[in-house]
Amino acid sequence: MTEVIIIDDDYQIRSLLSEVFKLAEVPVDVVANGIEAEALFNLKTYKVVITDIVMPEKDGFEIIFEVKQRWPDTDIIAISGGGRLDSRDYLNSAQNFGVAATFQKPLDRKALVAKVKELLAKT
Repeated sequence: MTEVIIIDDDYQIRSLLSEVFKLAEVPVDVVANGIEAEALFNLKTYKVVITDIVMPEKDGFEIIFEVKQRWPDTDIIAISGGGRLDSRDYLNSAQNFGVAATFQKPLDRKALVAKVKELLAKT
């Protein structure tokens, strides 16, 4: 059963994280934007949502709000490489919305996997 979804508009990040989690034996669904994520949210419930903040069409803040409203027990990890603002500004804002963790790009892959495993284990 897939319990983790990764939402990022950057193909390289999606590919990298897909491989990293495969090697860690953590199955993930990977989508390119919030619209694709919304389609999966209508089919599945996830324990952990990893979302980029700065994305076209539907940004990470919109995803965070939606997940928090629909599934308040779902843990969210926000990731960002920045945009108009420094990534720390986006991630600080995400923390104010109750995400479980934040990671700045370039990502510390081992720490990200460890955090996801920790969140999945708390049931």
